[in-house]
Amino acid sequence: MTGLSADERQELAQSVRAACDRFVPEEQVRAVAYCDQRGGVDVGLWKVLCSQVGVAAIALPERLGGASYGAPALGVVAHQLGRALAPVPFVASTVLATGLLLGVREGDPDTEKCLSGLLDGQRTAAAAITDDGGLWHHGAVTLAASRRGAGWSINGAVRHVLNGTAADDVVVVAMADNEPALFLVDPTAEGITIEAERVLDGTRPMATITFSEASATRLTVEGPVGDLIERNVTLTLAVLAAEQVGACERVLEIATDYARTREQFGRPIGTFQAIKHKCADMLVDLEWARSAAQAALQAVSGEAGETASEAGWRASMAKAVCSEALRNAAHANIQIRGGIGFTWEDSAHLYLRRARTDEVLFGTPGQHWDRLAAVAAPL
Repeated sequence: MTGLSADERQELAQSVRAACDRFVPEEQVRAVAYCDQRGGVDVGLWKVLCSQVGVAAIALPERLGGASYGAPALGVVAHQLGRALAPVPFVASTVLATGLLLGVREGDPDTEKCLSGLLDGQRTAAAAITDDGGLWHHGAVTLAASRRGAGWSINGAVRHVLNGTAADDVVVVAMADNEPALFLVDPTAEGITIEAERVLDGTRPMATITFSEASATRLTVEGPVGDLIERNVTLTLAVLAAEQVGACERVLEIATDYARTREQFGRPIGTFQAIKHKCADMLVDLEWARSAAQAALQAVSGEAGETASEAGWRASMAKAVCSEALRNAAHANIQIRGGIGFTWEDSAHLYLRRARTDEVLFGTPGQHWDRLAAVAAPL
């Protein structure tokens, strides 16, 4: 795995931001969020990001045509996508699903065919690992897999599958022989029903997937499946935290720009102490979140020699801190913007919807604080 220099990270960030500025302005975010036919994904932007910037290849190994840059590069991309609220399946497909597939034994033809399709953005994937899209643990796996002839079949249902409505492939975790196992499923196959859910944030499409004797291909994993899932959920939490930092950063910019230009009683509202305090609190939360996200990304990449356990609690801390920072910033932005902040025409509610959705993805802040407390308790 090769890392990126500071200049290369800056160049990558500028490339992603330029693509988002050109192809997904706020009007486009609204169109995707409110138009059910698009499934919550801007296909055009995603193809540009994959073909011209190469975001889908960042985590792939060089033998598959990828860049193998690792977690910090994923965080750079996520930060810029978060600023723009880009409606693309980066977290679901490029980070979580791709990470799980990369844990499969090298040379598996089904997996490598799937990964090659993900590389250029022509295909996307989703991962169904828990019953409700929340905190990962063995008890959250409710799907059951059983042998059917020479293959396998899956039964059960899972909710809140991120990108489940638009995925071309679904990586599924199901119990087989009383142990979690990894399967690859074609969402168009017989016995699979995908129902789009009504979501708060239309740029985070989710689905309920029901399996009824659905055919599946079991994947041979290098090492324990539980370790692979834990490792990739940890990576996903760190990348999601970086995306939340990007959104929080943009919310602060929107709020302060408004405070400088909106006048009341003959002067900008930013000169009033109450508004200054809100902006200052947003900045403090942002910097705290930025530090937590960077620490998590460094931990999962192994840059400082952290163990898997250390990476896990750092990712949980980042998820909790960044979720609360973005939520608080989104609420403060609405208050600073006053009446206009409560209207559909303003951007404030778009960031609030994203904040509230990300807050519960892969576990709530409270659940992650509990995980962190459990690690700290023996100390």
